[in-house]
Amino acid sequence: MEAALVSPIPLEEFEASATDIDLAVTLPPGAYTRADFHDFELAAVFDRSWLCVGRVDEIPEPGDYFTTTLPGGEKVIVARDKQHNVNVMSSVCQHRGMCVTAPAKRERDSWYAEPGEQRGNVRTFRCPYHWWTYDLDGRLLGAPDMNHRSDFERSSIRLPALACEVWNGFIFANFDTDAEPLAPQVAKATELLENYHLSEMVSTPRDMLADLPFNWKIMVENFMEGYHNDRLHHDLYDLAKGDDPELENLTAGHMSFEYEPGSGVIAGWGRTAHRDRGLNPTQRGLFPPIATLTDEERWRMCYVCVPPSLLMGVSTDSAFWFLVTPTGPETFTLSMSFVFPRSTVELKLFDQVFRQHVAGVDLFNNEDLPANIATQMGLRSRYAPRGPLARGDLFLAQFNTWLLERYRAAEAA
Repeated sequence: MEAALVSPIPLEEFEASATDIDLAVTLPPGAYTRADFHDFELAAVFDRSWLCVGRVDEIPEPGDYFTTTLPGGEKVIVARDKQHNVNVMSSVCQHRGMCVTAPAKRERDSWYAEPGEQRGNVRTFRCPYHWWTYDLDGRLLGAPDMNHRSDFERSSIRLPALACEVWNGFIFANFDTDAEPLAPQVAKATELLENYHLSEMVSTPRDMLADLPFNWKIMVENFMEGYHNDRLHHDLYDLAKGDDPELENLTAGHMSFEYEPGSGVIAGWGRTAHRDRGLNPTQRGLFPPIATLTDEERWRMCYVCVPPSLLMGVSTDSAFWFLVTPTGPETFTLSMSFVFPRSTVELKLFDQVFRQHVAGVDLFNNEDLPANIATQMGLRSRYAPRGPLARGDLFLAQFNTWLLERYRAAEAA
């Protein structure tokens, strides 16, 4: 019998963090540093939640695939089959356990390293070791020299499948194949983002930062809260020169949905001082605004978290997204990309302007990432606080509530 999950930090200690914002405090420091709590969190949260793995436009044609590593080290394949369905499945061959997408041959200096992520277009997945061959949906097609076994039933063998769902062009997977559907859990964000037509947008190639030295929750917290915007980033905002600076509320903390128990999204938006605001020194979008936005939406920036893994910032000309994958109690891997309307990507000078677009976002990363690393350092201290949250930290109280719901559900199960 599987052992019951029990948090090594009593869940009562989290209740003060998952309450009204005017009363809430930060999470226990051990939730960011302890290896035993990290193991509990992997099982309680990541094994039981919808995890974003990428975008449908990364695999537009039948046979297109990419691999990725999920929290806990699980290697999976994301592939589009001949019927244009998107499938997420384990890459572990059901014969001897080799990852079927691993290259058969590598350069000498990489013999002893784990193979990196792969992508391409194939008709089937054939394990290099013994040539067991699987279809694009994971069904076993062939296994050499297995006819001698009377108990071998090819039709009963397949690469283990994960539950899969697509939302706004993002692909989500869940280890729990009986999980409740994602779409109803994120319905409010679907409505908020309707006019952006994210599912029709085109992704730029991903960048990946491996093993960033701070806990994954710090990344989520920093991304969503507005309390630091005009403080840490004070040199990147010039509200006085805006089109309507008196109505700016983005730096003071965003408007948000009231969090409802069981919700699968935490989202907010803010009115900017600049119409068509961009995250660059000009404070203006560098690309044409999305044609389907209302005038009100052209004064808005939206920040969306589909916890635990997807973070998304949406402006009037594009969106950027981060995937958060914990690799240890104090490390995680960050994947990031941008999405644009196809008409924007087809502009003659897109590549040149895009470099400036990325450089503008990097100005924020240049301040956020060092602050997050320094926060992790402080949380290791014997003096690490459980500090009072400000109203600009509203999303932290909501995120803490989401986490505590998952921790409790795991213990109850």
